[in-house]
Amino acid sequence: MSETKIKSDHHIALGHNIQQLREQRGYTQAYMVRELQLLGCKTTKQAYSKYEKEQAHITAYELVAISKILDVSLLELFGLSCRG
Repeated sequence: MSETKIKSDHHIALGHNIQQLREQRGYTQAYMVRELQLLGCKTTKQAYSKYEKEQAHITAYELVAISKILDVSLLELFGLSCRG
């Protein structure tokens, strides 16, 4: 199965949203990387930093794992509201 990679565009600042949610919870990048690795991701600190700076693609699996770690929905990671 091939990996699906996702990158921000000019409409959605995915990396910025992830960084903001992480900082709101008081988590460090090192904490996020450790938790991602525990969930089976092969993410490095360097790669994770690039995700937040929107300099690298993130896999769909990593995105789901990040949403679990941050305890938010995928919609919230994308900066979208679940409210109608």
